[in-house]
Amino acid sequence: MATRRDETLSVKKKAAAAGKKAAPTGKTVPRKKAAPTKKSAPTKKPAAPDQKAGAQGLLRAGLKALGNVRDDVVKRQTNVIESLLGMGQPKGDAPQRGFGLESFGIRKFEDVFDQRVATAMQRLGMPTAQDIQELREQMKRLLEHLERIESAQRKR
Repeated sequence: MATRRDETLSVKKKAAAAGKKAAPTGKTVPRKKAAPTKKSAPTKKPAAPDQKAGAQGLLRAGLKALGNVRDDVVKRQTNVIESLLGMGQPKGDAPQRGFGLESFGIRKFEDVFDQRVATAMQRLGMPTAQDIQELREQMKRLLEHLERIESAQRKR
């Protein structure tokens, strides 16, 4: 954003430079009035309340822009986290399920958590739920087989 130059400073500098160029001769020479020149801006200083209002306006604009950037960053971070967890935004044509756990994506979060815990336990050497179920079935078959063998020996 471009700001306007303060032209009062340049006018003062020109006047000071013109005053220094005149050689002191001991006599005071009355200055002739110069022909009026066109000025692009008034040489009056702006009033202090106007400067304060302008500064406050700039400050508000800056804070608003900063707030917009912050909101944009929060929105992007939320989208990244949701995509990592697989909790994408619901489709427009999908019916809303109401106020439940699924609407917050908590079920999906629990599934991700369960998968990560299972892989960590597997790395530690813990059997998976499927392994335990297979062992139970195998144990059941062995017990049935053992009972058949014992019952066959009793009959003899």
